[in-house]
Amino acid sequence: MHSLVPTSIPFTFEIYESTIHALADRYSCLDVSIIGHSCMGRPIYALTLGYGPVSYMYNAAHHANEWITAVLLTRFAEEMAEEIDTVWHSWVGENEPGNSGHWYNEITLHMVPMVNPDGVDMVAGGKATPGWKANACGVDLNSNYPAGWDLAKSHKYIRGYTAPGPRDYVGPHPLSEPESMAMAAYTQLTDSALTISLHTQGEEIYWRYMDYMPAGAAQLAYLLSQASGYKLEDVPDTSSHAGYRDWFIERFNRPGYTIECGLGESPLPIADFDEIYRCVRPLLMEAIRTFPIISMTKSY
Repeated sequence: MHSLVPTSIPFTFEIYESTIHALADRYSCLDVSIIGHSCMGRPIYALTLGYGPVSYMYNAAHHANEWITAVLLTRFAEEMAEEIDTVWHSWVGENEPGNSGHWYNEITLHMVPMVNPDGVDMVAGGKATPGWKANACGVDLNSNYPAGWDLAKSHKYIRGYTAPGPRDYVGPHPLSEPESMAMAAYTQLTDSALTISLHTQGEEIYWRYMDYMPAGAAQLAYLLSQASGYKLEDVPDTSSHAGYRDWFIERFNRPGYTIECGLGESPLPIADFDEIYRCVRPLLMEAIRTFPIISMTKSY
């Protein structure tokens, strides 16, 4: 079956929106919902697959110039939906959804491929100034979460990011933006056991925040590194704090990972998609396959 996700053109919001609705029409197992709206009123969509009692949260495109990550996660959602749909229509005893032995009976996978729809549309549509990472209100969404927000503000202000602009402005207060507020609320609603956030670039995995050491986090970080070939790194202190992953780890003491996909200067060209996806897909699958690490060590 041919893919519905375009991987050779800029992924504007209009293309993204039409793509996910086409996926929902094709795959009955894929649920599309709206978890909030952006500064400019665009819907922030969540894609949900699976029937399990443990929730995972995958997200992408917090940053406008990292829009290729939205393509990566939407393509992954399509492949997972096709897998479930194929098994569902086979109706072969133990392979039937609802029986054990398949990831989608253990996990409910929540995906938000485009956290920053306004910013992505500005960059992918060629309407933003070079280097634009922020939302339409000029706030860096991945510096707008409560964990260490005051520290992040101090670091950014020292570097001159004191007002709305293309990058690194932390906002007037934590969760000031409708996009970050929607993500925080949805993560709490789903009671996610694990998060993976796709960013660009560097082929690195960030998995720690301060001295927090969630059960299973180090073991899974190693497996994600092995699956992708990406190296494990610590975020420099001047770039740490107030990110989604930081907040998730601090708030829930559960494993959270930032994946810096690909190499180059953001926005990475869509021509790099196949090579990046070759590394990222096994990583996303590894987290699903190693579900027992999370389920046996979860502290909730």
